[in-house]
Amino acid sequence: MWWLLACVDPVVEDTAWERGPNPHGLDDQLRLNHVQAEGSHNSTHIEPDAPVDDSHRYTHAPLGDQLDQQGVRQVELDLHLTEDGTWQIFHLPVVDAETTCLELVDCLQDLKDWSNAAEWGLPIMVWMEPKDDVDHMVEGLQAIEEYDTLEETILSVWPRERILTPDDVRGDHADLPTALAEDGWPTLGEVRGKVVFAMLDAGAHREAYIEGAPALEGRLLFVDSSSMEDPYAATFKDGGHEDTRTWSAAGFLVTVNAGSLKNTPEQNSAEVEAAFDAGAHFVATDFPDNIEIPGGTPARCHVLTAPTECTSQDIEGL
Repeated sequence: MWWLLACVDPVVEDTAWERGPNPHGLDDQLRLNHVQAEGSHNSTHIEPDAPVDDSHRYTHAPLGDQLDQQGVRQVELDLHLTEDGTWQIFHLPVVDAETTCLELVDCLQDLKDWSNAAEWGLPIMVWMEPKDDVDHMVEGLQAIEEYDTLEETILSVWPRERILTPDDVRGDHADLPTALAEDGWPTLGEVRGKVVFAMLDAGAHREAYIEGAPALEGRLLFVDSSSMEDPYAATFKDGGHEDTRTWSAAGFLVTVNAGSLKNTPEQNSAEVEAAFDAGAHFVATDFPDNIEIPGGTPARCHVLTAPTECTSQDIEGL
C-alpha cells in the first residue's frame, strides 16, 4: 500500500551535515513547543506582471535567504502535480504562477542546504498545501489523488532520520493527543537540524491521507487538525486568538497567518505581535523582511509554555 512507503527510505547521502558542539545549554529541557518563530505565507511567491488580485502583489526572497537573512523558520509550499508525476511549487496556475522555486526537489534542497549550514538551527516547519482545485483544467497538470510520489520525493532529499514524523511523536501511544499530553514534543536537542512536514488541508486531501492511518501511522506528514480530540491532532493552522491560546496551552503546535497588504507596517506589526502573544508558535506573513520578533535571536521562548529559565539565546543562538 502506498502509505507504507514512509517506512521505506530511499538511500540519501547526507555527508554535508557535519556539526560541531551544540551551543545551546538547555536543549535537554526545552521542547519544540517552547519556541516562537517567524514564518512566511505562500513562501515561493513572486508578484506576477499583471496581478489579477491585489492580494498577489508581493514577492518573497528565495527560501534560503528567508531562513538565513529574515529569520524565517516556517514556510508554506503550494503543491501541484504534473501529468508526468513530478511535483511543482507555485500559487495558482496561469494567473499567479511565478515562483522562486518551481520543482519541489529544488525547494526541499534549498531548505536542507540552510539546515546543513546552520548545524544546530531550529527545525524547519513546512506546511504543504495541495492547490489543485483547477489543475485538471490546465494542460500539463492533474488533480492530486494519491500521495506516494510526494513522500518519495521528500525522502529523495531529506533522509528519514532528519524528518520529525507523527510516529516519532506518538511513540507507543494510541494517538497523537495522548502522546502530547503524556510525553510532549521531543526536546530541541532531539530535533535541531530536522524538518517537520504538515499537510495544509482539512478536507478531501486530509481524509485521503489519513485513510487507513487515523493516527498517521507510517506517514511522513502531520496534518491540519480540526479538533484536539482527533487521533491525528498535533498541528493546527489558523484560528482566532482564543483558539490559538487553547491549542498552544494544550501542547499542540499552532501556525497563524497575520497581517495584510492593505495594512500599514505598524498595523501589521501589531497583528503579528498579537498572534504571538496569543500563543502562536509560528506567525506567517507575506512580508517577513519587515517583521521582527521582539526579543528574538531571531526566534524566542514561547510566551505561554516555555520554562522561566528559557532565554532567546537558548532557543537559537547561531
